[in-house]
Amino acid sequence: MSNRMKRLVAILALVLTSVIYWGCTEAPDIVVPVATSEVTLSPQLFPSNFVGMHYELWVANTADTASLGKFTYHNFYKRFQELNGVARANGNRFFLDDNIYSYSKIFVSVEVDADPAPLSPGPIMLIDDITVPSDASVDLVFPLHELIWEATTRFNMETTSDSDAVAGDGYGLWFASYQRLTDSIRDTFSLDSFWLDTTYEQFPRDTVLVNLIGINNIIGKDTTRIFGVDSFSHHVIRYVRDVQLDSADAGDSIMLTIPNFKYTKGSKITFDYDEFTQDSFALPDYTSYGWKYKGWVVSPYVNPANVGYATSPAWQANSINDSLMPGIRGGLLTTGTFSKINAPDDGNPYAISNRLPQFPGEDFLLFPSGWNGLVPNSFGNSGTVFISLEPTNFIHDSTNFPLIAFTAEVPTDQLQITGNEVIINMWNRTQINDPRIGFPRIRVDINTF
Repeated sequence: MSNRMKRLVAILALVLTSVIYWGCTEAPDIVVPVATSEVTLSPQLFPSNFVGMHYELWVANTADTASLGKFTYHNFYKRFQELNGVARANGNRFFLDDNIYSYSKIFVSVEVDADPAPLSPGPIMLIDDITVPSDASVDLVFPLHELIWEATTRFNMETTSDSDAVAGDGYGLWFASYQRLTDSIRDTFSLDSFWLDTTYEQFPRDTVLVNLIGINNIIGKDTTRIFGVDSFSHHVIRYVRDVQLDSADAGDSIMLTIPNFKYTKGSKITFDYDEFTQDSFALPDYTSYGWKYKGWVVSPYVNPANVGYATSPAWQANSINDSLMPGIRGGLLTTGTFSKINAPDDGNPYAISNRLPQFPGEDFLLFPSGWNGLVPNSFGNSGTVFISLEPTNFIHDSTNFPLIAFTAEVPTDQLQITGNEVIINMWNRTQINDPRIGFPRIRVDINTF
């Protein structure tokens, strides 16, 4: 065998040995692309879905959104189900045919069965950032949770649309603090009695004055002053002042003319008015997430057959509900939906006039006869005022969505309703760390392969 042939055989042997060696010993820096991601959900206080509605799990980044599947949930059995109510074959495990870490957010939305936009998420109920669980836990919670947990809410039970300070108390429900205040205002300013009153005063040397020398462009204007839910009209005078700079000579005093503009004021009237205020700890606006607040009162003195029944929150077993939400078996009335606690809500169908606070609430004065309001009687009262969060695609209007954020018992003391200062605090029920009461949370475990 020639030397050239020997070298060729040696080279081929070396190449074959290298292929065998490197084929059996994979370099540690070679990364196999992730083909599938597995997400396991462990819920706490997660409510059952309503008939005709379901949940959906999503991931999203700035460019794309992907669904991991639709599901229903049975809170009593703590079971994930298909849309037809059958238990899911994969239980609480969901799969994505992609690398989940290429997305930044994971969330659960509320959907209707007849979904008009199946490729787009509905109202976002629980959300969190996608992180490696070993670095930071992934917990799906209600959006802006830290803000709503710090929020403060109060209510009173005044009525204003009847223009009576006493008669209708207990028929109203307004999410604000209330005070009955006294103030006064001049009825009018008279345009036909104004003049310049000229006086003379002696000033020492080195005195500099901006001196009024005339009045021009005198006009009258009708204005409206707002006091709580009331307003008063009065007439004001607007004018332009002509001035000049006067000064005393150095070393000498000077006599300067001091004209003053004077006018006749109208008679003074004193009145009481209803003042409604809210705290600066306002509730966050959830419009961009697809949610609104809704005010409610549930009471055994209201016939449920005429209105509706309350839906219990997931944080209470039925046997305990009456202790934390008294009267929950009674009839349910709503004050309406709202987005901001410091602005009017979406309507007041039971009020008898537009003399209403600029806050969420309702005067239940046009409610069907036979109801005596929520005024306490000799046996005390039993009922609960609460604020829920409602998805904008909610298809049920005679009950509440079970995300109950704030609650308070209906007062049992008449003075709490009819006093000149009514401030009834509500309990904040949005905490996520207490497994017995509060808002839902879902712990997320992630595996990729």
